[in-house]
Amino acid sequence: MKRLVFLTAIVLAAFTVQAQDVELREDHPREYVVQEGDTLWDIAGRFLTRPWQWPAIWDANPQIENPHLIYPGDVISLVFIDGEPRLMVNDSVRRLSPDVRREAIDGPISTIPLDAVETFLDAPRIVSAEEYEQLPYVIANNEQRVLAGPGDRTYVRGLDGAQTGDEVVLARVNYMFEDRSANPNSDARINKKMIEREGQVRAELRPASALWKSTIGQIDRYNYPVIGYELWETARGRVVRTGDPAIVEILSGRRETMEGDFVLPVHDHVYDASFHPRALDEIPEDGRVIAITGSSYGAGHYQVVAINLGTAQGIQAGHTFSAFRPGETIRDERYPLMSRAAFREPEKRYVDLPDEFAGRIMVFRPFEHVSYAIVLEGSGNTIQVDDVLAHPDRSL
Repeated sequence: MKRLVFLTAIVLAAFTVQAQDVELREDHPREYVVQEGDTLWDIAGRFLTRPWQWPAIWDANPQIENPHLIYPGDVISLVFIDGEPRLMVNDSVRRLSPDVRREAIDGPISTIPLDAVETFLDAPRIVSAEEYEQLPYVIANNEQRVLAGPGDRTYVRGLDGAQTGDEVVLARVNYMFEDRSANPNSDARINKKMIEREGQVRAELRPASALWKSTIGQIDRYNYPVIGYELWETARGRVVRTGDPAIVEILSGRRETMEGDFVLPVHDHVYDASFHPRALDEIPEDGRVIAITGSSYGAGHYQVVAINLGTAQGIQAGHTFSAFRPGETIRDERYPLMSRAAFREPEKRYVDLPDEFAGRIMVFRPFEHVSYAIVLEGSGNTIQVDDVLAHPDRSL
């Protein structure tokens, strides 16, 4: 288990949720012994009907060294202070048998399972449509090979300003994010998905061609704004000669380099592995799920989705949402067309069915206009593209 720091005590003051708003589960335990493999979200779900509110009742014990770290073997106790519920860490295990305890575990528990999101914390990069058009790109590999790997050389155009010895990231476009929230009922919607795979990107997931953009893509119903491109790191390289094209030597790689791959500056993402679930003060009305990973029908527990909100809308890691399946509009057959009933009450011919709760998600990596989120809990439904985002308290 990787060592993850849980900084609850530092950020508690930033939360606005009050303890009196917290609802305990009817079957909550009085105490719980933390097990290896637990996450803080899972533990909170044993005590609370709304686990995202655990910071409101977490009470870090100042008498315990590093009270913000929770380890397997710790005892989480539910107590009441001035009539308000609090979760506290009982440190008796830590004080009575530290040697045995330390030998059995590697580190504190995390809020969410890091292995479920680790790839998305490291490999992808989101660039805007404007940035995408200006990216340097691989024009060919040495000896015009289809694939190139570590030790091979590749040729890059557009690498202006680079210097010999500069290290770069080689990346492949994996997804084009479109914001369809302005026209959610369009028949042109295609349920795309984020994918991780070897080889070339399938045609229906590639960016639109120049021919499409200049013809059918001009029609409003097909012309959704592009809010970002997902580029997936495939290799690292070093510039060995500048010019047009520049020569880049491939140093290491997750995948082979191909003609058409892009070149990005090295920017290793530094992240805090302690995610603190909380709600936005005001939920944007046009928040939507815009892509899912690894499935064509929907995202379930611990799968990753992308949403059309980012740092430009105030999104930060830890922001939590409920996701709702938009209700369909159906015709009421008691008011058939041209009937007397339809003539008297035309507004009753159609009815909007209620939105259905699909699950809760938490953002773990935000970009400017797109963010990645993990599905933490769900209903019988899976979370799908075009699901609407709402306050995490809402489930109806």
